[in-house]
Amino acid sequence: MIHLYVSSAARLSYRQVQATITEIIVPDHDVRYIAINDNVDTFKSENELLAFKNIFNDWYARDTSKKRKAVFKAKGQSGKRLSDPLYGYKHSETDKDLWVIDDEAAEVVRKIFHLCIDGYGPAQIARILTEQGIPTPTAYALSQGRDNGHKNAKLHRWGSETIAHILEKAEYCGHTVNYRTHVKSYKNKKRVDDLKEDRLIFENTHGPIITQQEFDLVQELRKNKRRPTKHEEVDSFSGICYCADCGRKMYLCRADRLP
Repeated sequence: MIHLYVSSAARLSYRQVQATITEIIVPDHDVRYIAINDNVDTFKSENELLAFKNIFNDWYARDTSKKRKAVFKAKGQSGKRLSDPLYGYKHSETDKDLWVIDDEAAEVVRKIFHLCIDGYGPAQIARILTEQGIPTPTAYALSQGRDNGHKNAKLHRWGSETIAHILEKAEYCGHTVNYRTHVKSYKNKKRVDDLKEDRLIFENTHGPIITQQEFDLVQELRKNKRRPTKHEEVDSFSGICYCADCGRKMYLCRADRLP
């Protein structure tokens, strides 16, 4: 068996990979390469048209990718969702394009937003949910017979990144948000974030889990980092209270004992 390794820094196209196999690796290892549909057999003779066929295959893949992007663009601009339901929602039994609230998971989402409003950060919220034994989104999806695609996710420990992603989703207000991410090309499947100004938001398309006021308050609070105190007390003014003289942030400090 021959293994071909391609570095991520210099990804090869399908045409380049096939050309490398048929023109370099196969002859060097005295391996017979047969492609029935392309009428190629390196044991009999070389096929001069194989390079052109590889180009045509690449053109076909590129054209198919353009058509798929056009379909998704038209679908997203019409207000239809381009993603599966977020944690806290599920597909409607009557209409697969409609999101309905998943009551059990929605309560956890509300708890996360309320803890953030009370002054807890993502890492602290994750620790609280883990200590209370609340299933993570992946564990909950598996318990409901669903697969959210996160095979390597930790099932019994919440992560701060998961909490942060939940807190920034406007979908929990009942809105549809399209064009959050995109892949670089049909050859490079790496997914990157879109600019916020390029996103399309369609309001009131499904039932809200939290209010718009709660969401806006959380976004404002998360602009200012909060430092936890040694007394495990959350200061509601931390990160938003500034010194009138120097302009720097002020933090809550208490002495352990009085003099």
